[in-house]
Amino acid sequence: MQKPLVFNATPIIYICKIGLSKIFGDFSEEKYTTPIVVEEVVDKGKSLGAPDAFIAEELIQRSIIKVREPTNVDFVTLLSALPGLHKAEIQVLALAKELEGIAIVDESVAREVSRLYDIETHGTAYLLLRLLYRRKLSKKQVKEAINGMISAGWRLTAEEYAKLIRELEV
Repeated sequence: MQKPLVFNATPIIYICKIGLSKIFGDFSEEKYTTPIVVEEVVDKGKSLGAPDAFIAEELIQRSIIKVREPTNVDFVTLLSALPGLHKAEIQVLALAKELEGIAIVDESVAREVSRLYDIETHGTAYLLLRLLYRRKLSKKQVKEAINGMISAGWRLTAEEYAKLIRELEV
């Protein structure tokens, strides 16, 4: 059985910003996000006139990414007490744990917390590399996607960038 993917805002925003929203359909797993992420990505994005918000909204309307709230209130409360986590990250981690899925988050604090609670977590680059290995994207397309996301404001450390580039040079 494939583990569902549970998306935080950043991966959705930046994949849509660079025009690769079609890749969400390339993953056969169930794909979820949470109501707070929809609020951040779609509602706030549309109010700012961000084109990627309309693309993300379409992914949700077409149920390519489904919206679901975590039901384990105790775990949400536990995560809420931890410093440095945003509400969206709390919901994404809680839902990923509940569904025994994979949280797709880029923020380092959320990834550290996920390790403490045995929640599998990967970032946006993981999605691109998976598609590279499945020959859905070329190395050139992945490099362009990464550079496009960085140009649009996506952040990663120099170490993470170097690791990605090494992976693409193999």
